[in-house]
Amino acid sequence: MEMIKFENYNFSYENRKILENINLTINKGEILLICGLSGSGKTTLLANLKNEIKPNGNETGNIYYKGENLRDLDSVKSAAEIGFLFQNPDNQFVTDTVIQEISFALENIGVPTEEIRTRVSEMATFFGLEKMLHKNVDELSGGQKQLVNLCSLLILKPEVLILDEPTSQLDPIASYDFLSILRRLNEEFNMTILITEHKVDDLYPFIDKVAYIEDSKIKYLENVDSINFKSSSDDLFEMYLPSPARVHNIIKEKFNLSDTLKTPISLKEGINDMYSISKEYDFNGLDIKHISNPATGGEDLIKCKNLWFGYERDNIILKNISLNIKANEFVSLLGSNGSGKSTFLKLATNMIKPIKGSIKYKDGLQVAYVHQNPMIHFTTDKVAKELGITLKEERDIEPDEDFQDNIKDADDFVVDLVKLFNLGKLLNHHPYDNSVGEQQRIAIVQALITRPDVLFLDEPSKGIDPKYKAILADRLKQLQSKGLSIFIVTHDIDFAADNSDRCILLFDGSLQVDDTAENVFTQNNFYTTLVHRMLANHLPNVLTLKDLKEQV
Repeated sequence: MEMIKFENYNFSYENRKILENINLTINKGEILLICGLSGSGKTTLLANLKNEIKPNGNETGNIYYKGENLRDLDSVKSAAEIGFLFQNPDNQFVTDTVIQEISFALENIGVPTEEIRTRVSEMATFFGLEKMLHKNVDELSGGQKQLVNLCSLLILKPEVLILDEPTSQLDPIASYDFLSILRRLNEEFNMTILITEHKVDDLYPFIDKVAYIEDSKIKYLENVDSINFKSSSDDLFEMYLPSPARVHNIIKEKFNLSDTLKTPISLKEGINDMYSISKEYDFNGLDIKHISNPATGGEDLIKCKNLWFGYERDNIILKNISLNIKANEFVSLLGSNGSGKSTFLKLATNMIKPIKGSIKYKDGLQVAYVHQNPMIHFTTDKVAKELGITLKEERDIEPDEDFQDNIKDADDFVVDLVKLFNLGKLLNHHPYDNSVGEQQRIAIVQALITRPDVLFLDEPSKGIDPKYKAILADRLKQLQSKGLSIFIVTHDIDFAADNSDRCILLFDGSLQVDDTAENVFTQNNFYTTLVHRMLANHLPNVLTLKDLKEQV
């Protein structure tokens, strides 16, 4: 049965084409992964399936829901049967407590009180929420918030669930748990699910189809069983293949393995695949190690000693934290949702004060901070204004062509930053009209314009595509090579492993580990990269795909 059908669908904002000639059918009970680079149109495609949040723009063609034109759908039917989950859980809350949040939608459509109580009790029991029903939503961790938002949709008994990067703000363990719930919903209730994600490793084992969007069009649409995981003629689409398949392909090329071997797509298959290969080929002959970032040994720029912090007396967030941030180093701070990472950034940048302990800056030190939600940094209607740039005319500008000629009173330092982060075409856009990845780049350049000695970034790789993530890492490393110290909070273990001189792990508000990325992740069984978990028994010092690709 067809649940959703796009028929020759086009969507644009004024003169900006976002979706072009979209033809797509999703059947009942299917799980569709929609992937593509930031700004390719993924979120716009999903938002157009929900009349209540449909973006303002020009559309042609049609979208059908169970054979009915979606735009003619009854409002209650649309609200109840098509659920939409945002990537930022805080954006979806409309009440104060968990029980209010879950029951709000039912109250809004006039469901009797007794039925509401019955549905809420069933939902709370099914998802194990009984002990948090009367908690304030602000007290919840990121994973708990996303689960509550999901329950507030499921209580309406939707037939279609739409999720826009639902794990982008979750730690690795919370992310895996959340995706396991989606798998259960699909298997036990035959729920149709559409999901956009840049982190695809945990999705491939249970999705049915993959749609890859490039330049506003669906470039690939394949059943998972039909995808050629052994190779890809498209380097961009290859970034969205699961890591076990990519590891297999690299090892296969090294050993000239037969194409008859099945390419693994799950971690379990990947581990078994490596054991099969090891019976015929000697991994000991491969001297592959993690590509370490050497310790800088620079002077101390910031000294944090015995820091304690709590928003309330009985709610201590950080406990006795002592660490130093040195010149010209790249540090990643990791930990579960709610462990105190973002709070530490606010302390280190003097946005809040500790209740005990001290923070000392080197004389004359300049710091800059970028929030995990870059939109809070924007106050004007043009990217150019945010960066202090005055343009001669309003049009898209190619940075490598006429960029500098179109700027009045150009500051060479700012021009170089705009070129480095490829913002030329965005200068005439409203900051809010850009993708999450583009907004992140704008906010980072905005911070760098202040010429800081230390740049603090909260979740810099959140919600950005694999291609730009690699570019962002390269740009940050270039800046580090010129003397900038970089301190990031992240859930992205691969990003931390590839780029960090030091990794710090917070647990329950306390500093648990402070060591090199190699030492941190090779000594963990669960809180480590998928590549390491797959290769630990054969190449124990390998952490990331980068290690393999650059050394095999």
